[in-house]
Amino acid sequence: MLDETLLDAPEALALADRRGLLRGAAEAGARVRTAARHAAEAGIADLRPEGRPRAVLVAGPGTAAAGV
Repeated sequence: MLDETLLDAPEALALADRRGLLRGAAEAGARVRTAARHAAEAGIADLRPEGRPRAVLVAGPGTAAAGV
């Protein structure tokens, strides 16, 4: 479980994120938007977002995902 008090302490949150998984999850949205833009530029019109995502699934090997 995430200690919600870390959300008010960015330095403590960064220390708790030893593997950098939170930063990777935070950057994922930009990667998806970039991929969608590239797909549109390539003529792939089937990728149409239907609003903002409501959840994020983080998966990883071993205890990496549990650290999130």
